[in-house]
Amino acid sequence: MMAFDLEPAITLPWLLRLRWLFVAGQLVAWPLARWRGAELPWWPFAVAGGVIAISNIAVAAAARRASGSPAQIIGCVLILDTVLLTGQLAALGGATNPFSVLYLVYITLSSVVLSARWTLAIAALAIAGFALLFLVPAGPADPHGHHGHHGGAGGLSGHLQGMWAAFVLAAALTAFFVRRISATIASQREQIATLREAAARHARLASLATLAAGAAHELNNPLSTIAVAAHEARLRARQLADSPALADLELILAEVDRCQQILHRLAARAPEADAIEPVEVGALVAAVRDELGDRAARLELRAGDEPLELAVPPAQMVQSLVALIRNALDASGPSDRVVLEIRRAAGEVAIAVEDRGAGIPANVLAKVGEPFFTTKQPGQGMGLGVFLARVFFESRGGALSFESTPGAGTRALARIPLTGGAA
Repeated sequence: MMAFDLEPAITLPWLLRLRWLFVAGQLVAWPLARWRGAELPWWPFAVAGGVIAISNIAVAAAARRASGSPAQIIGCVLILDTVLLTGQLAALGGATNPFSVLYLVYITLSSVVLSARWTLAIAALAIAGFALLFLVPAGPADPHGHHGHHGGAGGLSGHLQGMWAAFVLAAALTAFFVRRISATIASQREQIATLREAAARHARLASLATLAAGAAHELNNPLSTIAVAAHEARLRARQLADSPALADLELILAEVDRCQQILHRLAARAPEADAIEPVEVGALVAAVRDELGDRAARLELRAGDEPLELAVPPAQMVQSLVALIRNALDASGPSDRVVLEIRRAAGEVAIAVEDRGAGIPANVLAKVGEPFFTTKQPGQGMGLGVFLARVFFESRGGALSFESTPGAGTRALARIPLTGGAA
């Protein structure tokens, strides 16, 4: 997304108001000029005001229907206004008309809210329009009838040549510096938004770690007591050959074990739970396969022959990769393979986990990575694996993103510096 994608949607309503104000100015300008004794034709005011009013109505209707991007609409409107301004100035004095300075308004507005291509097009159109005005004989806007500046249609006087050169320089500098300033401000906004999002994510992680520690402390003893009692009751049921009771007790023990594993995973994902140490990627992959167990047979590894070493907390790195791979395996068919690709890329390691599942719709993909958000059935996931993996990669100076095409699968893309980054 470009830095300016959001600006046109905000600017368009204000541009429409500005153009209505211009129409009102056209209605006032001609009578006022006649009252002051200037012999101005009425049709340039009528044509410009009428075209702007009609186009304003059309643009407002298009905006309500959401047909066309706001940037394209604003670009077309500014081009139309530049052409109208050129025609109106040509009928009202040519280059001697002081309102030719309005060209800079359109250039500045395009520099602030549109792309560099639009800005260049509008600036070039304004410069060409202003140049054409020098070929127009001075008309009613020159009350003294001084035509000598133009020197006829065949050439330009030195004074008017200087005016045109000054206008070109002013237009170029305005477009360049305003756009650079706008780009810098937009970049700073994005950086601030990214930092705020990262801070909020780490705050949620800290809250989660605190919650996990408290839950583990409060629930560990009751769960242990239930496990011991269920184990004793299972032994008694085996002696009595009570099959229904034995099955129920086996279920209780399995669920207790599941609860204990959940609490253990929550507590183990705290950032302080693992020390940083150099580890080879091959060892990490081996640990991932051990963690996956039988499901590791469906994992296809794509890695170069060059040895890679990361300075990371090994257990957290393995848990993050396992969380991504398990999600990919769950999204794939029973016999489908999941690809784990690891490669060096510009001082960092790029890791991709790709499946060929059903894919994720765009509105759901935007929520992936939020704590406790999951697309799995109840009881099959807590919605924390991706969130904690993203927090881990970002805490090590990397990033985690997702690409998905419905019907074609999903690709998780993780980046982490070779040095491990800074927590």
